[in-house]
Amino acid sequence: MTATLTAPATNTELAAFPALAACALPYWPIWAAAQFASTEEHKQLLNFVHVFKEGDVFQIESTDGHRAFRYRFPAGGDNYRLNAWEFPDNGLLLHAAPLRKAVPLAKILTVSKDLRAYIHGGKKKAVVELASYNLAGFHGVNTTKDAEFHTYPKINCLWPDQFTNNIGNPWSLNAKYLKEWFAVVEKLSPSGVTKMQGNSPVAPFVFSCNYREDLGGYPDALLECLVMPVQIRD
Repeated sequence: MTATLTAPATNTELAAFPALAACALPYWPIWAAAQFASTEEHKQLLNFVHVFKEGDVFQIESTDGHRAFRYRFPAGGDNYRLNAWEFPDNGLLLHAAPLRKAVPLAKILTVSKDLRAYIHGGKKKAVVELASYNLAGFHGVNTTKDAEFHTYPKINCLWPDQFTNNIGNPWSLNAKYLKEWFAVVEKLSPSGVTKMQGNSPVAPFVFSCNYREDLGGYPDALLECLVMPVQIRD
């Protein structure tokens, strides 16, 4: 069943939680990112959704080593909607496990100054704390500074600068990866349509879609998923 979605919280609603929230993030891109994080415990940091600020842009991202997700949106400015106002300089790590199940009517996810994550909204319009997951020294919410012996992959380096879309030879993609991306598109895209771009059968393919503005999406901000092709064996 498709979860019922709702519009993002307003600044007035956020003002009710000044002592609780150190930062506020759009819930649905966080949920989407959780779908593409690793479920293998030995991969440690890849079990997390990574959120960081780069210049005047926030990025929500995840990867399991075979595919990667990102959503980049403006940090403040005239188009301010839901941004972090006391965001840690080193970014945040949110464990993906308690985030994978969609919360109907959810609006935002806030992180408190003592690094507890809360989902605002739901059927009862409540504020619910996420379960804390311990994993190899990590907890449900961390700053990336806390993971001093580990570094989250720089997934932006994987994104092609441009696309020829002249693939040439046949290529193969993992059906499970496509299914999970299509589920995100169906839920969060206003048109239910995804764009696919690539350069060769052995280079990453990038899928993208618009994000519904009634859920807090920005006109030029895309949900993106990079998928590595599967090697074809004759």
